[in-house]
Amino acid sequence: MKKVPLFKRFGTKLLIYATIVAIIPIILLSVISNGTISNTMQEHSQNKINSDLKVAENILNNRLDEMDAVVYYSKNSNLTKSIIYDKDEKSIYELAISIKQSTNSDFVTICDANGNSIGGSNTNESGYGDFKYLMDDNFKKDGHKCIELINEEILKEQNVYNSSIIKLSGVGNGDRYLYKAMGLVSAQPVYKEGKLIGSIIAVDILNKDNNLVDKAKEVSGEATTIFLNDIRISTNVKDSEDKRAIGTIVSEDVYKKTLLSGETYYGKAFVVNEWYFTAYDPIKNFKGEVIGMLFVGTPVAPYEALNSNIKVQTVVIAFLGLIIAMIVSIMLSKSIIRPMENLKEAAQNFSEGRYGTKVPVDSLDEFGELSKIFNKMSDEISISHTKLQKHAQELSKSYDELKELDNLKSDLIAIASHELRTPLTSVKGYVELVLDGTMGEVNEAQSKCLSIANDNIDRLRRLIDSMLDLSKIERGELQMQKELMNMKVAVDEVFENLKPLFDEKNIRLVKDVQNLSLYGDKDRLMQVITNLVENAIKFNPTNGEIYLGAYEDEGNIHLIVQDHGAGIPEKDLEKIFDRFYQVDSSSKRPKGGSGLGLAVCKSIVEAHEGIIWVESELGKGSTFHVILPIFSNTFGIDDEENPFINKLNKDKSE
Repeated sequence: MKKVPLFKRFGTKLLIYATIVAIIPIILLSVISNGTISNTMQEHSQNKINSDLKVAENILNNRLDEMDAVVYYSKNSNLTKSIIYDKDEKSIYELAISIKQSTNSDFVTICDANGNSIGGSNTNESGYGDFKYLMDDNFKKDGHKCIELINEEILKEQNVYNSSIIKLSGVGNGDRYLYKAMGLVSAQPVYKEGKLIGSIIAVDILNKDNNLVDKAKEVSGEATTIFLNDIRISTNVKDSEDKRAIGTIVSEDVYKKTLLSGETYYGKAFVVNEWYFTAYDPIKNFKGEVIGMLFVGTPVAPYEALNSNIKVQTVVIAFLGLIIAMIVSIMLSKSIIRPMENLKEAAQNFSEGRYGTKVPVDSLDEFGELSKIFNKMSDEISISHTKLQKHAQELSKSYDELKELDNLKSDLIAIASHELRTPLTSVKGYVELVLDGTMGEVNEAQSKCLSIANDNIDRLRRLIDSMLDLSKIERGELQMQKELMNMKVAVDEVFENLKPLFDEKNIRLVKDVQNLSLYGDKDRLMQVITNLVENAIKFNPTNGEIYLGAYEDEGNIHLIVQDHGAGIPEKDLEKIFDRFYQVDSSSKRPKGGSGLGLAVCKSIVEAHEGIIWVESELGKGSTFHVILPIFSNTFGIDDEENPFINKLNKDKSE
């Protein structure tokens, strides 16, 4: 083992470090206190402000998203479309009030296709077109969710003028007011049968509404302000009288960088009456024009006081560290090096494959415990290494055997697909020619024998088809040709196809199938239903009953096939869908099978993003369950399932 040079040894380094700490701690800590700590604190505080700005932006955007989600769902309601199309004044007012309450906005306006108002939540007046500027090509396609300036005329029309105007502070002589407002706007077009018939516009005024800025402060702990241009319209920054500084203006530096240049401002800024670490982000309307700012900041004074305290504490700690470092380094040097050398040597032996290496236990401290653990690990690794070598040999042998079996299975499937199907088709053709009398008259006994042969040919053909399906599944080639299909129609077709089997055993089918549609491969899903029903017939007693049901279950189709046969043992329930697995065909289950049908069924169901399982009780029968997702419309929810539409219908009826 290579010997470490003297000046690279841990003990030598420890002594050198102690000397350095003894000589220069005061100088080093002085530099840190005067520079690094101050800069780090400022950088940390500014980074937190920048992060908190994102929090405030998210809160503002989340509020806008909440409004837009309600308006979006509302516009897709058939009831909403009918109300706007009919232009009934009372219904429009009720619709607007309902949306206003659901969005918690200040007013909602309903417009016609030309952008002219036909009613709203705050006024019965109509005909004005104050929001026509929103209705560009993008609006007609996707609508708008944005932040916009609301002029004095709209504020008066919507009866929110008095609650929105703001008295300015520190601007010129005399009383001056801000007569416009900033609002969160959700505007969505309403289409009926592909034609634009109107729009819904919800507006939440931000002037003097401190809910969002207070919520941002609760989350981040920092002061938050919303500006309309350079005027504070919503804030929790306090003025000299400990009141919200609404109506005050921003500093000139921020005004130039953010409002005029459209850039985000980071750094110190004078806010109302003291210095802050700040971040100002421009607020833009849907056209990209800067109409205001979002501010997040924290006062500088507490950080400066903390910085001064840290400087004093740093000097004290430096002197204490000087004394402690010298003493500890000398004491630890000798006690640490010896066990470390032992462990190093043992680790070197391990790296060279000598797994039984042990280290002496010379102390009762952590190094002693580490030595014990190392020795225990050495024993366990040595034993495990021996076992792993043995298991590796066994696994290699098992792998070769399984690979050989898999090749044999693949060869068998290839033979079934290419060698059995063609002659089987030929045999079936000739049997049917004899049966139908084409080859001459057949007596009753001959006809019975040929019918049995024909049935077994069909059974063998189904087995080959199942094997082919299984082969496609393994290769990932089983494709689903999905289309809109009706579950009830599919079940009826399966029943008609299997009616002779029902009649043969005098079994009654109890159907309880709702008229439901889904998007799926009809042939494959009928294959699943057919397989489950055939199994139920096979294992159901003569003169018995089979239940087949399908109903909607939380946005899915729930298919149930229940028989009253012998049942399946609990130990087989988890394996019944495995390929080639068959339940014990004893007297309790007299009918055998290929063991492929349920495996193919499971693959088809899972290809439809569904699930299949079975419940069974010996002596009472089995129940197979299939869950398939429904795709009812583009948005995945029917009007009847929409909670907002339900509320509208309830309000309308009242």
